[in-house]
Amino acid sequence: MDTIKNIILKKDITVDIHDSIENTINTMFKNKQGVIIVLAEGSPVGIVTERDILHIINTTINFKLEVKSILSLRHLITVNINRSIDYALHILVDNEIRRLVVVDKNNNFKGIVTQDILIKHLEDDTFKTNLLISSFIQESKDLICLEQNKTVEDAFKIMNKNNIGSIIVIDQDNNPIGILTERDTISIANNKIDLHIQIKNVMSSPIITVCETNQVKYVVDLMDEKKIRRVLVLQEDTNKPLSLLGMRDIAHSLKGNYGHLLEAKLKNMKNTLHHIGESVLEIYEDNGEHVIQWANEKAIKNFGRIIDKNVFTLIDEDIWNNKIKNKQCDKIKIKIKDKFFELICSHHFVKEKESLLLILRDISKFEYAVIDANKESEATKQELNILQGVIDQQKSIVIVSDGFKIISANKSLYKFFKVKGIEEFISEHKNLSNTFINHKNFFSLENKDKNWIENILKLDVKNRIVSILDLNIFEPKAFTVQVNPLSSDSKHYAVTLTDITEIKLESQQYHFHATHDALTGIYNRSYYFEKIANEIEQSKRYDTTFCIILLDIDHFKKFNDTYGHLKGDEVLIKLSETVQSHVRSADTFARWGGEEFIILLEKTTIDKAELIAEHFRKMVESMKIDGIEKVTASFGVTQFVKGDDDNSILKRADDALYDAKDAGRNRVVIK
Repeated sequence: MDTIKNIILKKDITVDIHDSIENTINTMFKNKQGVIIVLAEGSPVGIVTERDILHIINTTINFKLEVKSILSLRHLITVNINRSIDYALHILVDNEIRRLVVVDKNNNFKGIVTQDILIKHLEDDTFKTNLLISSFIQESKDLICLEQNKTVEDAFKIMNKNNIGSIIVIDQDNNPIGILTERDTISIANNKIDLHIQIKNVMSSPIITVCETNQVKYVVDLMDEKKIRRVLVLQEDTNKPLSLLGMRDIAHSLKGNYGHLLEAKLKNMKNTLHHIGESVLEIYEDNGEHVIQWANEKAIKNFGRIIDKNVFTLIDEDIWNNKIKNKQCDKIKIKIKDKFFELICSHHFVKEKESLLLILRDISKFEYAVIDANKESEATKQELNILQGVIDQQKSIVIVSDGFKIISANKSLYKFFKVKGIEEFISEHKNLSNTFINHKNFFSLENKDKNWIENILKLDVKNRIVSILDLNIFEPKAFTVQVNPLSSDSKHYAVTLTDITEIKLESQQYHFHATHDALTGIYNRSYYFEKIANEIEQSKRYDTTFCIILLDIDHFKKFNDTYGHLKGDEVLIKLSETVQSHVRSADTFARWGGEEFIILLEKTTIDKAELIAEHFRKMVESMKIDGIEKVTASFGVTQFVKGDDDNSILKRADDALYDAKDAGRNRVVIK
């Protein structure tokens, strides 16, 4: 199992013991990990978490004091940088902590590891039993909710009193609409937000939810993708909120189930083996006799009722004694009745007793094809030899095929697929089309029994592109396919596959530059026009609505004139980062031009859009930029109505923005 040295975090994680509490909060806000390690001469001496910040916010502690004044006497748990991921997870769970401090042999600080990172990097065995989220709910704490119009101060007091890391925000109908977490505590403290504002203005929304029947692996991946530590679990049938589930709950349950999961591994593997195309047999030695203890569905279909039969009823005794018994069974070719098989064996242990899995791949078609091929005339062989010499000089992959089987191929094919010749290629893949990756942007066949050459010839030349996994680097490659008949009456074709992967990558890079603003990295006006056209079409078709927010930085010319254009660019970039980090994934945030930006909010009413705009206005107002006292922006908000086109809805938003400017700036106006 991998060590933790490859997954530690260390950027913006530490402060010196003499640094201020204020600087500690600011650093914690930067790292987004909810923790700061306090160092003295390079060694860790304490830890400050979001829970600590939540506690001191409810006190009268001066933030200018040194951070050492709030360090508790709790024992700091550290681990060596060379420990395994599995070991680290056990330490976290056993000690009821969320992070581990990583040090070297001299106790010098090297970084931290967190529960979410450890769980993400656990071996796949941990998730193979398809554990459901419902199995964790009993261990999670009961939900504590607070009405959206309550203040931040009310929420912090409840969280501090109940020693919880989050609170669910509900509307007047008791529906969950957001969440306030310890991470929000850091943002509020760092930005000096008034604790008397309503929690609806600072909550994270929408709240990420999962169903109790979702699998653990899905939820872990979702939490990693959304960069969150908690999800709200809903009841399957009623969507009733059941519990908040965090990485700590998952870590506890995984540790308790880990041994059970490994014990169940073989059983789950067998269930999977029922669905593969090869015959699989499990052989046990019982009182000196080798018997077939288990067979998958394919083996039973091929060989009949063979459970509890002696293995020699299928496999020649000499092959067993000379090869398989001595574990020399890598791709042995055997014949059972009138069929040919390629045999691979795998030894494993179940409850300290060795068993043997035999995997038999049916290669009869290939073997009989070889037999038939040996009957070809000498003239045909000579023609193929001549052709072979020509195509071996090509860097592109070149084959001769009728659309079903490959007659000949050049060395580029053997090198790409890491095979020694056609025989090995056909044994592993049977047909070239079986190697094509099924993707919407590339040609592939769902029905592998069809003639793939005849089907690709039905496409325009520019669309004759396939994707194949490069076994040398385990990355997909893109190829153009050129097909030419060997003669006017021939059923065989010369097929050339030319690698165009780099060209495809350049095309993707071009698309990014064409749709993103060069300075801020967010979407540009061209991309917005694509999205708004699609959104208008969707709204008309499904009778839905959406809103747009047009915002403009107040007095932006003053920044350029007073501080220079570089400082003006810094303001544009900072605003883009601030807004982008809080825009919903379904929405579109783009630079409209100059100091103007636009946000498209899918399936959003004007009331909700106004709240979102007000939230962004406050975020912009609270931005900190060195050398600039304050940055504000004005916002114009409007909602799509029947009969709107992209010009009419933009005109209303622009009018609202003008009214906001005319009314004194730094405000939100809706139309």
